[in-house]
Amino acid sequence: MKTGRKITLELSDEVFAELADFKKRANISDTKTAIFALIKYALTLPPYFKSFDWELAEKEADDEIASGNVKEFTSLDAFLADLKA
Repeated sequence: MKTGRKITLELSDEVFAELADFKKRANISDTKTAIFALIKYALTLPPYFKSFDWELAEKEADDEIASGNVKEFTSLDAFLADLKA
């Protein structure tokens, strides 16, 4: 028989709504299974992603876009050629 530990989570309404959306997209029927899937996924992320400052990265990207530091490409080939340049 497997043994385990019981935990209690308190989720804000906003997080709970996001959880409901995740359940729908992942075709998961119950909340416990969805939370378990998310925790398991988070624990298997490489350390780089666990410590990455996503909010800072998003702010930096927004700043670059606002300053016009962007490129547009008319085709995938043009995009790939720019990456190789």
